[in-house]
Formats: sequence, structure tokens, C-alpha cells
Amino acid sequence: MHAIGRRRKTRRVRRPFTTRSRAGFAVSLAAALAAVSLVPASAQELPQLPEAKPANAALEATHPDEIAARRAALREELASTERALASARDDALRAHLEAVRDALLGIDALLRQQQEIAKPSRAESDVAPSIHVETTRTPLLELDRLYELRFEREQEAARLAEELAASREVLASAKEKLERAERERRDARQEFEAIGPGAGKTSAERELALRQLASRAAQERVVLRTLETRALQRELEASSGADSEIAAQIEALRAALARDGGESGAAYAALSERAEELRRSRNAIARELATVELRLEAAQQRFARQVDPPAELLEEVEALTVKRDAIREEIALIDARLENQVAQRAAWEQWEALLLDRASREDLEAWKASVEERSDALEQADLQQRGRRAHLDRALAALEARLLALPDDARVRPLLEEQREALARLLAADRAAAAELAHARRFSERLAAELRARTGEFHPLEVAARGLRTVRDIWNYEFTAIDDAPITVKSLVLALLLAGIGIWASRRGSMLVGQSAMRRFKLDEGAAHALQSLSFYALLAGFMLLALRAVHFPLTAFTVLGGALAIGIGFGSQNVMNNFISGLIIMLERPVRARDLVEIEGNHGVIEKIGARSTQIRSTNGRHIVVPNSFFLESNVVNWTLSDDLIRTSVGVGVIYGSPTRLVEQLIGRVVSEDASILSDPEPIVLFDEFGDNSLNFAVHFWLRTRSPMEVRRVQSRVRFAIDDLFREHGLVIAFPQRDVHLDSVSPIEVRVLDGDQPSNRPAKNG
Repeated sequence: MHAIGRRRKTRRVRRPFTTRSRAGFAVSLAAALAAVSLVPASAQELPQLPEAKPANAALEATHPDEIAARRAALREELASTERALASARDDALRAHLEAVRDALLGIDALLRQQQEIAKPSRAESDVAPSIHVETTRTPLLELDRLYELRFEREQEAARLAEELAASREVLASAKEKLERAERERRDARQEFEAIGPGAGKTSAERELALRQLASRAAQERVVLRTLETRALQRELEASSGADSEIAAQIEALRAALARDGGESGAAYAALSERAEELRRSRNAIARELATVELRLEAAQQRFARQVDPPAELLEEVEALTVKRDAIREEIALIDARLENQVAQRAAWEQWEALLLDRASREDLEAWKASVEERSDALEQADLQQRGRRAHLDRALAALEARLLALPDDARVRPLLEEQREALARLLAADRAAAAELAHARRFSERLAAELRARTGEFHPLEVAARGLRTVRDIWNYEFTAIDDAPITVKSLVLALLLAGIGIWASRRGSMLVGQSAMRRFKLDEGAAHALQSLSFYALLAGFMLLALRAVHFPLTAFTVLGGALAIGIGFGSQNVMNNFISGLIIMLERPVRARDLVEIEGNHGVIEKIGARSTQIRSTNGRHIVVPNSFFLESNVVNWTLSDDLIRTSVGVGVIYGSPTRLVEQLIGRVVSEDASILSDPEPIVLFDEFGDNSLNFAVHFWLRTRSPMEVRRVQSRVRFAIDDLFREHGLVIAFPQRDVHLDSVSPIEVRVLDGDQPSNRPAKNG
């Protein structure tokens, strides 16, 4: 039995390198050499450039010999460019030649990649090996191997298909870039031909040379992407052919088994041998576990006897604990693999009976159910094992990092290395178990598919029966359990149905009670309505309890309703709860915070503490104010320092009429600009407010950084003092209220001067 050899790239169709193709290539090579050949350095100019090659000229030259010839010609171009660069004296020419050299080197890199892809290999020259199947000794094992090989090929084909789609997208992008490079090259040639002789002609010629090289690079890039796409396409086609061959071999082997039977003892012997190997490994690991447990117990006893144990002893206990747990997990993995071997042997027996047609329909039905359950269990186990493997990877990486950080002579290093070895061995065992689990999953899924096909999975009666089983499973699905009483979909639907019936019956019954009370007991309409409402709630409660008992819902779950009584008793403390919840909201939302300056109903103060029920505020006059927390959420509160401690204030002053207003403005601005407490940004603003009754009124608005209202008043007082002093220096008079009294009389007013001790003879007023 030969394994299928791993192939490199699939075989390519080679075109013969004929005399005609050589002649065409020589012409193209001569044109390419002439495109970048340079005259002696003394001329300091480029020769006349030929027309660029057609865009598809290089696309058809994909034979390895043709690629090698293009690369050889490119080497000549590079050499010529290097010689010209060495003899060049003009800076502009040297810059151009360096750009040409870089472009040629880029093209050479593309050609080198083309050669790697187009290089013929020995595997491509040979005929792909056929798949040989051994049918005499272990037909079951061989058939299983073929199925696994087909699975690997399917995965490889899917990967190749994804790579081929991506390669085609890259090829399309390369072709678009080639078209753009060709347009730029043609535009450069037209510009070159349109310019007359002179300095501009040389510049256009050099630009054309660079555009031609860019176009060549784009062509070679398209060739490279084309070669990659073709190689992937051939590899995918070859993979499809191999898949067809494997499928044919599988069908042939199954037919041979059905016709001639087979000796399955070798397959079962292989399973038994693997199980025996696992048992021997488990016994050796169990002995190692006993040794580690003894060491751990001794270390724990030493640790317990010491009052102040050293850190090294603690590290030893932790390392041995991790190692012990890793060995236990490894033993658990081996036990799970042994259980899987037993289940796998039963699955092999079922598969053999199915292939040899030795099972009845009843057996197949029973096997199908068990195999589907096993598939689900294997899927869950696979998910759990992936999570455990990720955890092991992280733990091992962390341990490796710790070991790298430790010095070589650290006392704990040997223990950590033992721990690393145990984790690495556990990870290897986990990966081996994962491989077996993946194979078991694929085998189980394959067996389930064959059982479904053999039992007529898509028969109408079978589909109906399966649908009924699904509905029954959903109907009996258990949401949860309360006091060992399951709550299923059936019980929930029944409870909802009984509840609906109870609501209808309660409404009808309460209406009958109300009507009967009015008719028999001659009650008024209000009393009858009250009786009807009470009877409705009583009947509804009774029907609800009946519905819950009908579905076996434990009524003890309603013991929490006793808490409603406590809530009713504590209803009077709702204000306390309101303030408590408000305090939580204040602490989370933080509209006010400790040390904030707030204004509440005209009172200023600083928040000292936000408690569970109330907030303590220290007012500016030293008094403590206790404010309920709900007040901050239900009333308007001014927070002076919510986002910052910037405060704007103002000072007003009035001068007499006739004062120089511009000088007043300058003096006020000078006062606020010289005060260190007043911020210059935002800039203070001096405003001529109004023409008052007795004065020309001015106001200055400025910003302060403070957290105290008293500090604001101090600054205002300081500004007023400064304004008064400055006004006195400049002879400005601050206005004060005045009244002019005008006396209107028909006769002169008599004025007499009396001594203070002489009584007045003016008549006194009565009353």
C-alpha cells in the first residue's frame, strides 16, 4: 500500500522555443537595449527611444527559457546603465540614471519570481503516483484511510479555491495598473514628439524612458500574477482528479467488501493494541503521580511547620501542585481516550455490519439514534477540549516567560522546569486526544450519514415521525426546576391557557355576583360595584392558584410575597428610601460633589459630605446646613464649580456729567489689568452702561478663579478702592444723588434770621 505522494505544482504545458520565437525575442531584446542605452558622458543626453513593445508581448513569453532570456537581456541593460552612471557628470543625468537603475532592478526581481514559479520540477515531470489499495489484509482500515485522505483533499481543495479567487483578484488589479501605465507611456511619447529641440526635449525624453520602464514593470507583474493563477488552477484541477480517483477506489473497495467480505480482525487488533499502549502509559503516569503527591505532601508539611516560611518553599508547593494537577489531567485524558476506544470499536462493528449488509432495519434504526447521540457528545467534547487547550497554551507561555526572566542559578528554576515539562506533556497528550476525537467525529458523522441513507431518511413517514419526535421534544423541553418540580413548555402553555380561562371566568362570575347583589339585597350601584371588584380579585386569585397547582408549580415559590407585607409596613419610610436612592444617583451621576460650591435658595456653601440620606453643607457664614438628597434632584441648585472654578463678576461706578468718558474707561481697564486675581483670559470688559439720572454709569466685567463667594467680594472691594484712588489722582468725581428744588411764588419770599433761643411766632399746626 503506497501513500499518495505530496505533489508540488501541477504539470505545465511547455511551448517549444522555436526559431521564429527566438528571432522575435532578439528583435525585442535589441529594442529594449536601445531604449536605455546612453551616449558618452560628454554628450550629457539620451538617444532616441524606440516604440515600446506591445502590452501582450511579454504576457505570451512564459516559458522558462523565454523568461531566462528576458532576464539576461535585462542584465545587459543594467550593466549599460551602470557604465553610463559611472561616467555621468551632470547631476540631473545622474538622478535620471539612478531612477532607471532602480526600475530595472525592480523588473529583475519580478523576472526572478517568474523563474521560481515557471521552474520545472521533478515532481511535475513524473506521472502522479496512483493510489494503491490493499484489500486482502485490513480492508476496513484501508477504507477508513481513504475516507480520511478524501477529507484532507477536500480541505486542500477548499484552500486552493480560496487562494485561486484571491489570485484572480490580484491579477485583475495588475492588469488595470498595466493599462494605466500604458496610457501614461503613450502620453509621455506624444509630449516628447511635440517638443522641439532644446533642454525641454531632453527632459521629456528622460520622462518617456521612465514611463517605458514603468510599463515594462507592469507587464512583468501581470506575467507573474498570470503564472501564479495558472499554477493554482492546475493544482486545483489535479486535486479534483485525485479526488475522483480516491472516490473510485472507495467505491471499488466497498464493492469488494460487499461481495467477498473481509477479515476485520486486523482492524480490531489495531484498536486493541492502541488501547493496551494507552493503559501502559496510564500506569507509568500513575506511578509518577504517586511520587509527585509524596513530594507535595512533604513540602506542605515543611511549609506548615515554619512560622515564617521562605518564598522558595511556597514556590515549591505551588510548582508541585501545578505538576500534580497536570498529571491528573493527563490521566483523565487517557481515561477519556480509552472510553473513546471502546465506543470506537462498537462503531467499527456497526460499520462492518452495515458494509456487509448483516444488520436488520431495527438494528439500523437503533444504531442511527445512538450514533447521532455520539456525534453530539463528540462535538461537545471537542468544544470543551479546545477551551482547555487554549488555557494550556496560555499557561505554558506564561511559564516560559517566567523562566526567561529568572536567572540561571535561581533555586526555583528546576521546579519550574519540571512544571513546564508536565504542562508540555499534557499539551501533547491533549493534542493527541484532539486528533483522535476529530477522527472519531468524522467517522461518526460518516456512519450516521450512511445509516440515514440505508434507513430511508427522506421517506415521508420517516420525516413525519421525526417531526413528531421534534415537536414532542420541544413540548417536553425543561426551562428550569423549582423545588424539584420541572417547568416545561407543556406546563407553561397549560398554565397560560388556564390563566386565560380563569380571567374570563372571574370576570363573568364577578358580574353575576354584582347583579345578584343588586337584585336580591337591594344594594346601590356603588356597593354592588365594590362587591363585584372584590369578587373578581378573589376569583382571579383562586383560578391562578388552581392553574399553578394543575401544572405542579410549587406554591412555596410565592413565599416572597410575604415581603410585600414588610414593604407595606415600611411604606411610611418612603421619604427615607427616596433620599437614599437619590444619594446613590448623586454619587453615580455626580451633579454635585464634595468640595463643590453651591447656592441653594440664596445660601452659599461648600459641600462637606454626601451621606446616605442627606448632604452636609458648610455655609459661608460658618453654619452647617443639612439638605435631603432628594432636594438636589427635585429643585434648582446652582453649582458654581461643577466643571471648573471660573466665576464672572462685575463692579459698577458712576461719574458726574461732563467727565471724560474715554479717560474713565482707560482708568477702569487699568485697575482690573493690574489686579493679580483678575484673569486676563477671558479679557475684562469695560462698558458704558447708561446715562443715569445723576451720573454716567460704567461697569467692568471680569473673570476670577475662586471657590469662595467671600473671595469674590474681596476682589470687588479691592477694585472699588483702586478705582476711587485712581479717580482722585486724575480729578474725576464719582457722582452721588442730587436734587434741584425750584420755588415758584407770586410774591417775594420773606427771609428772617432768628436767634436760636427766640421762640418763633409762626402759628403751630394742629393735629
